[in-house]
Amino acid sequence: MIRRVARRWSTWGYAPSSFDLGPRKFPDGMGDRDMADFLRWTLGTVQHVRVGQQRSAALAAALKSELTRLTDAGYHCGPAAYTQAITLLARWGRNVEARAYLEEMKRKDYLNCSEPYEELMKGHAMVGDLQGIRQVLAEMKDGGWAITKQAYNYLLMGFAKRGEQSYALSVLEAMKTSGLQPDRMSYHWAMQSCNNYAASRKVFNEMTERGIQYNDETFSALLKTCIKAGDAKAGMNILMESISEGLTPSSTVFNQVMRLHLKPLDMNAIAVIYNKLREIGTSPDFVTYCIFIRACKLECRGGVKVDARSIALAEAGLEQARRDNVDHREVYRELLSLYNKVGDKKKAESIATLMLKALPGDNRAQDTTPTVWA
Repeated sequence: MIRRVARRWSTWGYAPSSFDLGPRKFPDGMGDRDMADFLRWTLGTVQHVRVGQQRSAALAAALKSELTRLTDAGYHCGPAAYTQAITLLARWGRNVEARAYLEEMKRKDYLNCSEPYEELMKGHAMVGDLQGIRQVLAEMKDGGWAITKQAYNYLLMGFAKRGEQSYALSVLEAMKTSGLQPDRMSYHWAMQSCNNYAASRKVFNEMTERGIQYNDETFSALLKTCIKAGDAKAGMNILMESISEGLTPSSTVFNQVMRLHLKPLDMNAIAVIYNKLREIGTSPDFVTYCIFIRACKLECRGGVKVDARSIALAEAGLEQARRDNVDHREVYRELLSLYNKVGDKKKAESIATLMLKALPGDNRAQDTTPTVWA
């Protein structure tokens, strides 16, 4: 789709870098769908990125400006352009502005499908706004629109964001009784709504019994339940099961399971997880190394003397971070903090010197006393 849009706009003389059109005229022959594509291509690159309040306000203003310029240029902004505007605003968390465009579509009699409702519902679901979701659902029913599988999935997302297990599972049952078959995403959100691993696993078993193939995201959904409940043992089992099924979990998944073993601290489990990560070929990131060093710090805080092996492992993390060319700013800081914890002033000064060379202007590298960022 993006390539098609890019080709279309390039034939009209526009490159992605020249979308600040200024006084230039819009191309001739633009229809409603072309304008929707234009909005998606110019502003849609950030639609799935979490943006702050100030940034989202700027994006919403830019969107309004583009629609105004299109209208002033004599082009007809129809249902496709308005729907795309709602989609973008909902992704940016600007549900109030998205609602305004939906109301305008109603006034202009542009509602020829349920997609605008569903996109606004997704915006509410992403922030766990159950009241907003229910309002949109009520409007869909009042307008005679059928509640689609997509709408049910967004309702499940909203309940998952709020941890409303009973409501989410009832929605899953409602889907089945209404004749709609839940898909993988339906089950993923239902699993994430669960408050304990047993309930989440029950949903997983139902999904597989219905012949729906699991993937990395399925096990990630199971893992989120373990994280919510602090169930380190179940988290480890899920990780190992996903690997045995031939999947390759990302470093983020490994990091999440390692974090589960920080409190209470299980250094052996963390080492096992790290070794498995390297064994299957997943590349660790700087968070992986920071977790190792924090584990060593927790041992110090608990009154346990950190042995040479643990410190060597933490130091190896820094070297590996360098070799993997990942951002090792936080690795430096955590390692310096570890040396301060164990009272190794010589190594603390050494790592501080390395930090000053690698990270000029970092004031925290200049203080190597044992009281740094306890």
